[in-house]
Amino acid sequence: MSKFDDALKGLSPQEKKAVLRGLQGQKTQQKFKHSFGSKHFKFGYFSDSHIGHKEFSLELWDKMVKVFKREKIDRVFCPGDITEGMSGRDGHIYELTHIGASAQIEYASELINQIQAEVLGISGNHDNWFQIKGNMGLSVGEEIAQRCPNFTFLGDWEADVEIAKGIWLKLYHGNDGSAYATSYKIQKLIESFTGGEKPNIVLSGHYHKSLYSFIRNVHAFECGTICGQTRWMRGKKIAAHMGFGIVELWLGKGIERLRHEFFPHYEE
Repeated sequence: MSKFDDALKGLSPQEKKAVLRGLQGQKTQQKFKHSFGSKHFKFGYFSDSHIGHKEFSLELWDKMVKVFKREKIDRVFCPGDITEGMSGRDGHIYELTHIGASAQIEYASELINQIQAEVLGISGNHDNWFQIKGNMGLSVGEEIAQRCPNFTFLGDWEADVEIAKGIWLKLYHGNDGSAYATSYKIQKLIESFTGGEKPNIVLSGHYHKSLYSFIRNVHAFECGTICGQTRWMRGKKIAAHMGFGIVELWLGKGIERLRHEFFPHYEE
């Protein structure tokens, strides 16, 4: 018996799976086919809810659920940071309403089950705290998918989804800091794509900004946040653009028409 086999002795099947998943590394840049099946459709998006942090806005979440139902949205995309995680920065634990993986995953699952649509999402740096910094081998996305019949986990950091024949949507979550200009990060992301890998649409999370740009024939969205400005963000002079969005598409030879609505939220 090898030292590795010996190290796995006494672990449950679930624990062994978590260890092996951690050794395999995170799932990145996965490709999926998930066609809407028509030439005219719309979808919703939200990002960076940071469920478990005291600045997570339940009021905004409830509004989003109602709007998606009213607008008959049957598919919603999320580019990461569903949960807050445990960042480890000084005093962070005092900013939390739900402490630990179990509490945050259970609350997030309860909320996602409220959305009367299919939700497709990736994990972000806060979700991945439990997998990387916490060295737990725990995938927040996979755990939520097991609890939510309406949630499909597409991987860590980014994923590409073919939403119609030849039309690709990329979900992307950054892992760096904000820039002096709101448009800078999404611009540099689009510039980094080689010609053959360019998607038609990018939904970007992480920066807590709302923005639509059309760069290199890519429809690019910064997707805002469902979380208010945290103490850490305030100290770094970083604004939180709170809200969610709906995108409507008309297809022909590519995307012939696009309509975007952002639903902002203002805290009193």
